[in-house]
Amino acid sequence: MPEIVLHQWEISPFCGKVRRILTHKGLGFQTINYNGLRGRKAAGLSGPGTLPVIDYDGERVQDSTDIAAFLEAKHPEPPLFPTDPVARAKAHFWEDWADESLYWFEVYLRFAYDDVRAKAIGLLSEGRPGFERALLGAALKGRFKKKLAAQGLGKLPPAKVEEKFLAHVDALEALLATQPWLVGSARTIADIAVQSQLAEINRTSHLAPELQKRAHVAKWLATA
Repeated sequence: MPEIVLHQWEISPFCGKVRRILTHKGLGFQTINYNGLRGRKAAGLSGPGTLPVIDYDGERVQDSTDIAAFLEAKHPEPPLFPTDPVARAKAHFWEDWADESLYWFEVYLRFAYDDVRAKAIGLLSEGRPGFERALLGAALKGRFKKKLAAQGLGKLPPAKVEEKFLAHVDALEALLATQPWLVGSARTIADIAVQSQLAEINRTSHLAPELQKRAHVAKWLATA
């Protein structure tokens, strides 16, 4: 078995995505958490300075999508990607939607509300000195406020953002009422990518009960 180390922020949906991929592949791995102000050290692990990053037998790979492709090439069974070209294309679009669109709802629902943000900062500072929580909270509040404004959701009132998010959840509920997985007859990168975003909303957001009210979504999330 290869030696795999996952460098992560434990509550990052993209790091969660890689953990789920590794588990799906049946691969053992170690994790290194960059909690609190230690997160600044993550900048030296990759060009963009973001996590997740994995070390695989001495080879370093960054970005959850690139890591997924890398691990699929190294360990094709069980597969992440469908073999059928049309199903594979659908899985590609689901993964991209999760990473590039659904992600911003996760960010909004975690950082735009004071109480939820405090909970997230507590998790991000776990195991670190107490003073780091205040410093990290102030830094992340400003950073994500600017990012959300630039992306567009930050310019909308909370009620509108929640309405849009729950419309997505209702669409998932309708789809999962007819099939157990988002693409094909088995779990794929589509399920893992979307589940990883929703799992973090389920972890900290006040809308977690809304996810559990959707029976098919709740059952599907339980497989994450």
